[in-house]
Amino acid sequence: MGYINNTAQWDKKTADRNGKLYGSIDFEINENLSQTIFEKVELKPVVGKLEIGGRRFEVTYQELDLLTETISEAKKVIQMRYKMGMMK
Repeated sequence: MGYINNTAQWDKKTADRNGKLYGSIDFEINENLSQTIFEKVELKPVVGKLEIGGRRFEVTYQELDLLTETISEAKKVIQMRYKMGMMK
């Protein structure tokens, strides 16, 4: 139930215009999490499932941090290459 993007609401035209994976990217929140997981540093429970391209990946909170950082850096590098005229 706890999805972030609710990809079912997007029409095919919008999804196709933004890339072949666009309409398949979503995140399902693990509804069974307890408040204590944030109090105990040693716990690394699965906080949800990342969905992309029809595949689902169970991820921890720490993995979400790394995904966010990686995607942000990738966008910065692409933008920098564009500004420096390094695109073909």
